[in-house]
Amino acid sequence: RDTGRDIAPAFLQLGSPVAKAYAALKESASASHSVRLAMLASKVRSAKVGHFEKVLSSIDKMIQTLKEENDADIAKRDQCKDEYQKIESTVKDLNWKIEKNEAKIEQLTKLIELRTQQLAETVASIEEVDLHMKTITEERTAENGAFLKAKMEDQQAIDLLMEARKVFTAFYKKNKIEMGPIQGSIKGAAFAQVFGSQEPFMVSDDQAPDAVFNEKGARKGESKGIVSILTMIIEDLNDEIKNGMKGEEEAQVDFEAQMAAATQLHDDLLAKKVALESAIAKRNEERSLEIEDMDENHKLLQDEVNYKKSITPDCDWIIRAFEGRAKARASEMSGLVGAKEFLVGTSSLIETSKTATFDDSALSKVRFLGLRR
Repeated sequence: RDTGRDIAPAFLQLGSPVAKAYAALKESASASHSVRLAMLASKVRSAKVGHFEKVLSSIDKMIQTLKEENDADIAKRDQCKDEYQKIESTVKDLNWKIEKNEAKIEQLTKLIELRTQQLAETVASIEEVDLHMKTITEERTAENGAFLKAKMEDQQAIDLLMEARKVFTAFYKKNKIEMGPIQGSIKGAAFAQVFGSQEPFMVSDDQAPDAVFNEKGARKGESKGIVSILTMIIEDLNDEIKNGMKGEEEAQVDFEAQMAAATQLHDDLLAKKVALESAIAKRNEERSLEIEDMDENHKLLQDEVNYKKSITPDCDWIIRAFEGRAKARASEMSGLVGAKEFLVGTSSLIETSKTATFDDSALSKVRFLGLRR
């Protein structure tokens, strides 16, 4: 007996909801070149009427996957853009720092060269001052030695002359012969007295000398002249010693003044030398630290370059493919949503037909293809 239970499926097939769902998925799969959508379309096509739960679940899962992929693409694109911006900013900052490092190093190098030149000049000046001090000391020592020698010789001559004068005067003192005042202070007077009072005369070579015997004190004038000459020489020598001592004192004062000035200059130059050496050491340390800082900046810059190189393939790909992937997902999403609507509608219709009572008059209203009324 025909109860009409098999008529509902035939009725549903006439509406072609499954075919519409399949067509929607196939069209989207072709537009987006989606293999997974094509596979889902095959599942829809082969699914039995009334058994779309698994297909609908697969569609929901795929819709969720598309949403997650979209969120992941957005996050990846934004992350890449942020990283590129950070890298660009970091690279600019590091390049700026390296330029500052190079400028500072150049400045310190020039300053070190200047201070090194000044140090060399200072050392040369110290050597010149040392040589000057040595020279004037040697000269002063030689001058003092010459003075002492001359003084000693003069003193010895004075002692000898005084002894001779003592011998001359002893005779007259012994015989109580008065010589009168000795004019030793009048230079040349004694010579005039002894030799200037006699007129020159000619004596024949054949004439015998006169034998004249004088009394004691007859030649006291001549002796007095000799004593005066000795006294004059002694006084001259004493004057020479006094003048020598005065000259020696003046020379010593001048020497001490020169040595004081030279010593002060030497101390100043030594202080300058120490200051320059300290400055050079400090600048060398600063330059070393600046070089270390520049090397570190170069390392950080290379790290940024390497990091960008490592992320460039993926980041360039996602940035370049982002719009296309979004468009393909939109197409997939459209097909999935459309297919789901068709299948959900079909399922609802099947549930309704299962609960309805059979209408015998309905058969006469059905129009079969190829049959006339």
